[in-house]
Amino acid sequence: MSTTAHPDRPGADAAERTGGGPASGAVEQHGYDFIPESERYMTPRQLGFFWAGINSYQFFFVLGAGAIALGLSLVQALVAVVVGNALFGLVAYSSIAGPRAGLPALTLSRAPFGVFGNRVNALFTWAMSLGFKTVNGLLGVFAVLALFGRLGWHHSGAPGKVLATLLVLGAAIVIAVTGHRLLVKVQPYFAVAVAVVFALLLCFTIGGVDWNWQPPHPASGGHWLALIVSAAALIASGSLSYLVVSPDYARYLPSDTPVRKVFPRVLGGGAGMAVYLGIAGVLIATRTDLTDPVAGVRPLVPSWLYVLYIAACFLGSISNNASVFYSSGLAIQAVGIPLKRWLATALDATLALAAVLLILFVYDFETALNEFLSLVNVWAGPFAAVWIVDGILRRWHYDQHDIHTSDRSSRYWGIGGINVQGLIALACGMATGLLTINSPLLPSWLSGRLGGADLSWFLPIVVSGAAYLLLAGRRVRGERERDGLVSRP
Repeated sequence: MSTTAHPDRPGADAAERTGGGPASGAVEQHGYDFIPESERYMTPRQLGFFWAGINSYQFFFVLGAGAIALGLSLVQALVAVVVGNALFGLVAYSSIAGPRAGLPALTLSRAPFGVFGNRVNALFTWAMSLGFKTVNGLLGVFAVLALFGRLGWHHSGAPGKVLATLLVLGAAIVIAVTGHRLLVKVQPYFAVAVAVVFALLLCFTIGGVDWNWQPPHPASGGHWLALIVSAAALIASGSLSYLVVSPDYARYLPSDTPVRKVFPRVLGGGAGMAVYLGIAGVLIATRTDLTDPVAGVRPLVPSWLYVLYIAACFLGSISNNASVFYSSGLAIQAVGIPLKRWLATALDATLALAAVLLILFVYDFETALNEFLSLVNVWAGPFAAVWIVDGILRRWHYDQHDIHTSDRSSRYWGIGGINVQGLIALACGMATGLLTINSPLLPSWLSGRLGGADLSWFLPIVVSGAAYLLLAGRRVRGERERDGLVSRP
């Protein structure tokens, strides 16, 4: 596997000369380029704690509460939480691309889409990450505003909103700009802190949970199944968002790290925390109105625990947004903007700050959240399906020079910089998503005939992956055989 430096790999040279990777407080010099074996400092255990940390935020709690708000019973909502997070198994499996290839998702996906064709996916990835940074940032801002109230600043108004936004996003930006090593180092602390606070929250609230709780107007006939599927679709948006960046965080693992050490740690850390918080959201939503997920908890717990809960929401927002800022900086590079990773991240932070303030002052948060999450599924799943199928066919082997070459000499060039087969497969998956989605913006034909069931969270993945296997499978297998590659464990 070649590790030759190339001018299309920004910021790699200095880091490669030093070896061993940067210290946790030093700014990471790598961007969307290949990570040499000498700098693979990460362990599978760290990867597991990392995923637990970035999922230790209020978003999954809100999604669990949202399942109750859709009109599900307690048992039905719990089923939706588990089913919706089942897609994290694909996130765990696809994470092996990081150590095998040593590349982030938006670099290795040049193979199935072409150097220029992949820029469309890079742009979509950046737009999706902007949406998640906004959602996560707002959850953190609501927590800080509640803390201001506890401290006596009851009517903070516009100054309070601006200050809260700067506090929440500022901390995440510092971690993301510094880079991968600091990101990995701090996540276990976030995971433990948030998990403990939510455990205390459950201890004080679970005694009053009505385990036979039913919505005021239960769904009749087969509509309850459609509601469960639609709730699972919203919950699955979290897993789907990670599918487009899963290799980014694992690429500092040694290339010979076995799947059996990667898969269970990503699944246990990521899905375990998401299901834990989602269940907490379901149970507590049967006792109080969580339309405001911060203030809604206040009547159920003592003041000291409410302050800890606010702090946990604040920390969770930072933990997840730091990782999202990190990957969105890579996405800006992959779009073709010639910036170092830390500069790209700083630029992205400015745009995220503007988006959060726009929602705070202009737009309704709940409406924005539901519309955004439903639309994520249409693109994220099909894109991930194509690069995952392509990676499996290639045994996760990519020529490190050609994957960073932006001219026709690259084996991944395609036709005019575009691999048409990958884009056709992506289009098939997205069309399936549009036909099966149940969104306030895009109520689909098929969903309407299925009682409102939203199938856009898994059916497009199947269609897109199958289409790419059919269109490009023989060609990619032939390329692999010509390279004389063998399977890795």
